[in-house]
Amino acid sequence: MTRVTMQKNPASTRRAATLRGQLLFFALACAVISGGFWMALPLVGGAVTTSPGIWLYSLGACGPSLAALLAVLLLSRGDVPRRRIRRPWVWVPAALVLGALPAVVSAVIVSGGRLGAHAGETITSMGGLLPFIAIFLLTGPIAEEFGWRGYVQPRLRMRLGVLPTAAVLGATWAVWHLPLFLLAGTGQHAMGLFTPRAGVYLLTMVPLSVLFLFVSEWLSGGVWAAIVLHFAGNATGALLPQANLAGGLAQLGVVVALACGCLWAWRRIPPRSATRSTDSHFVPVGG
Repeated sequence: MTRVTMQKNPASTRRAATLRGQLLFFALACAVISGGFWMALPLVGGAVTTSPGIWLYSLGACGPSLAALLAVLLLSRGDVPRRRIRRPWVWVPAALVLGALPAVVSAVIVSGGRLGAHAGETITSMGGLLPFIAIFLLTGPIAEEFGWRGYVQPRLRMRLGVLPTAAVLGATWAVWHLPLFLLAGTGQHAMGLFTPRAGVYLLTMVPLSVLFLFVSEWLSGGVWAAIVLHFAGNATGALLPQANLAGGLAQLGVVVALACGCLWAWRRIPPRSATRSTDSHFVPVGG
């Protein structure tokens, strides 16, 4: 009797591992970690700015990066190509500008150019410039980006183009934010879930995901560029808040315009190949 040995297709095996990783990540990030801690917060009472609510809120906010870490530990981390990170002076200025422009332009349009009145008060209330930078670097950029742009994005890019990747990741990112509308003390709760302002806020995350793709992949800044862009956007938004619908629409318009510019550059000038077989970073960014 002839014995036939069935060999697995390496490409199929890698795709299956990639899909398992994505499903595990989404379950951990959205349902188990972030959803679990945030939904437990109303049970202890109080707002997210007071103890013990602030600890549950903070742990939930770290859901994407914690989920990425667990997925890497539980599954193989070699299911996507690694990417070489280019020198920071290529992508740091771009990430800072792309992150800050929506809030700055919105403030100029809606506030008639009256900038800076709220900024000083915000920095002082947080204890100074260094605590302000530390808080806005940890809450959001580091807490999230090792998950969204470090783990999920390169795996989506193995199967999808730029726009589909941005659409899927942006939509998931928006869904992840939904529980925050139920937590007193968050900016999302102040907007109200079923309001036009909330709809604009959530919609903005799709074209915003194009900007993250641009700095992390096209400019080869990796997850570090995503962290810088996220920091610039959150920090500028806190210094120049535009909580009304007009401000939200202005920011959406700027983000869409920037996303179109990034897509035009991507089409006209293909990104330089930056893959390699080994890398020392926590999670790869690429595709």
